[in-house]
Amino acid sequence: MITDPLLQQKPEILFTEEQIQSRIKELAVEINRDYANSEELIVIAVLKGAVLFVSDLIRHLNVPLQIEFVRLASYGDNTKSSGKIKPVDLTLPNLADKDVLVVEDIVDTGLTANFFIDYLKYYHKTKTLKLASLLDKPIARTNHINVDYVGFEVDDKFVVGYGLDYKGFCRELPYIGYYPGNDAE
Repeated sequence: MITDPLLQQKPEILFTEEQIQSRIKELAVEINRDYANSEELIVIAVLKGAVLFVSDLIRHLNVPLQIEFVRLASYGDNTKSSGKIKPVDLTLPNLADKDVLVVEDIVDTGLTANFFIDYLKYYHKTKTLKLASLLDKPIARTNHINVDYVGFEVDDKFVVGYGLDYKGFCRELPYIGYYPGNDAE
């Protein structure tokens, strides 16, 4: 039985399943336009949070692509970033001179995105490198990062659902929600 009081509540809906799917299709139009001349796009999803977003997004892309996955962590079981990036799995093929699109679930402080973008620039020397994030939380930004494709901007709420979790739970929700009174700190 789940004893965490937060998990005993149902999150308030912030973005419905329909809103999410509609926005993903719009993002795909932008990405398809920007990569129309690409010979091969390497899409790198940052696990675990981006798994649903990237799965739906790539179904709408009509450019030749390959998908890769990495695991990075900065939250643990907390509702805010620890400020430390934990590379869990950075295994990638050679990305030199490739078009690369990194797909994140949320960019808030910018620590994780900055860490990974810098890693790719330094170790892989990509041809192009862009960042797509389902959610962007600029109010929480402590590091500058350019998000090229943004699904939705959110304020300082701790959000769950559609891949985003709280202590490993809520990823399966088809919508993005939040717990009122438990905004991010």
